Amino acid sequence: MTTVIREATADDGEALGRMHWASWREAYAPLLPDGFFTPEGEERRVQQWRRIVAEPASADVVLRIAERDGAVVGFATAGPARPNDTAGATVRDRELWSIYVLASEYGTGLADRLLAAVLPDDVPAEVWVFEANPRARAFYGKHGFAPDGARHVFGPELGGQPEIRLVR
Repeated sequence: MTTVIREATADDGEALGRMHWASWREAYAPLLPDGFFTPEGEERRVQQWRRIVAEPASADVVLRIAERDGAVVGFATAGPARPNDTAGATVRDRELWSIYVLASEYGTGLADRLLAAVLPDDVPAEVWVFEANPRARAFYGKHGFAPDGARHVFGPELGGQPEIRLVR
């Protein structure tokens, strides 16, 4: 039962999409509106990941997946910090765009390994996280990220959830 972290390939789109959807359901179901998690939403996520892995990534974008026994159980991606007009200018050159692991992987250290694979500890970076996600906030705090006061509120499609920016 060894978990391997590796580069994503064009063949990983479906598995990445389904794992991403499942991890969102596990982490965010209490925060998002009823009816958010639909089969159509899952298929859109799968198609999104198929497109992402089919196109060659820019040299400054890093995507790694965690695979155990042939199944994708996590992934992380980082790249240039994205401007967010509603919350002010970026404050770091790099951004952790996403990191997700299935609930079965919580507490195993896999998320730590994924983070290190896309964003080494010595790299200043920023990440956006749902304000009402204490598990994620504690994880990022352990890795030197702290809130800088920037905040954005999503529209009704994400239940008006606020997200905050953390920086290190």
